[in-house]
Amino acid sequence: MNQHFTHPGLLRRLASLCYEALLLGAVLLVAAALFTPLVVWSGNARWMSVLMQLFLALVMFGYFGYCWTRGGQTLAMKPWRLQLTLADGGALRWPHAAMRFVVALVLYLGVPALAYTAWQPLFESRQHALAVALLWDALPVLWALIDNDKQFLHDRLAGTRLRLLPPLARKR
Repeated sequence: MNQHFTHPGLLRRLASLCYEALLLGAVLLVAAALFTPLVVWSGNARWMSVLMQLFLALVMFGYFGYCWTRGGQTLAMKPWRLQLTLADGGALRWPHAAMRFVVALVLYLGVPALAYTAWQPLFESRQHALAVALLWDALPVLWALIDNDKQFLHDRLAGTRLRLLPPLARKR
């Protein structure tokens, strides 16, 4: 099912990402509010804080996985006419959604965390080490500038791609 794709521009994808951050923030606030009584009940035990972080990661995966497997669009992708598909144009299933989620987590959180851990002893202040480590967050985005299909690095590695949907015809 090899199809011709219209590649969305970098600014459109970044705008959708900003919108997504707002929506995801609201979802995570509600999820954290539901879990907080358990943390307080446990006396702020360390294991409960770890459990809450895992719960929030599961909520994020549930949101993204559900949206990606039900039409390939999150709420933030719809107004920007972006759709997530497999590289061949097929619809994502849960294993594909899990792969994209994990690859994105590693690239956006894991690599900067490892870089911070490695570089922190080399810098005089933690802020400098943090700034340098966060530069790694730009790598998956900047990858689109050199990629033949203009895809982010996490899409390339996960075997997915974003495509631009045609504008909807307006009713008269």
